[in-house]
Amino acid sequence: MATTAGNIIPVTKARGKLGDLTKAVKGDDYIILTKGGSPTAALVDIKYLTDLERKVQAVFQKTFIDPKLLPYTREFGDTEVKDWLDEDKL
Repeated sequence: MATTAGNIIPVTKARGKLGDLTKAVKGDDYIILTKGGSPTAALVDIKYLTDLERKVQAVFQKTFIDPKLLPYTREFGDTEVKDWLDEDKL
């Protein structure tokens, strides 16, 4: 869902209709709460948040390689990796 004027609500207005707002956040539909005109929090569907956290965790489990270093890298073969794992067991 894109951020639009319809899903940005000041906290002062959200207080009185929090129950209704929580029903409005389904899937990737969310509501941004503002205070003093600046975004401060968001109401999101809990399943969407859980899925998002899982996806982010999967990305962070991968090793980051600086693009400038890519010319100096290579892929290792299964035999090399197996040998290293065997050495680690010693």
